[in-house]
Amino acid sequence: MQIILISITFINFLIGAWLYYVLRKSRLLFSDRFGYTASYFASSTLGLVASLNLILLFPNSFEIVGVLNILLGITIGFLYGSMLNAQSLIAGIYNGGISAIMGTMVGLVVKNPAICGLPGTIASEQEMTIFFALFSLFIQGISTILLLFSFKA
Repeated sequence: MQIILISITFINFLIGAWLYYVLRKSRLLFSDRFGYTASYFASSTLGLVASLNLILLFPNSFEIVGVLNILLGITIGFLYGSMLNAQSLIAGIYNGGISAIMGTMVGLVVKNPAICGLPGTIASEQEMTIFFALFSLFIQGISTILLLFSFKA
């Protein structure tokens, strides 16, 4: 299961890096409004997906991974937001950090549903982990396609 989680995390980071490369290369072609939306959207989805995958990968060291997830989300937001102007920079940093916190919380609930008072017998922990890892890959892929499609339209 660790191999699957590592490969899904790696694929998600590759998709995020490729999206950053494409947007960075063509940043002079889009307006301030699209730059704001792109930094908001990309930093939110990549921050959520990256932090969810990392907390699923290292569930026993919550404190360390939680802080690293927040720093990673802020860094992702800074990278996507620095493409255009200060408005998109602030939106990227804020949404990257908030989505990293949300991804950490979702990952902890996947590992231990009793935190929220949910029954733990719905599915096994391994099935839920694989489902949410694949779901994060699906979300990252769909959001990348939608963002690139909105740029082309």
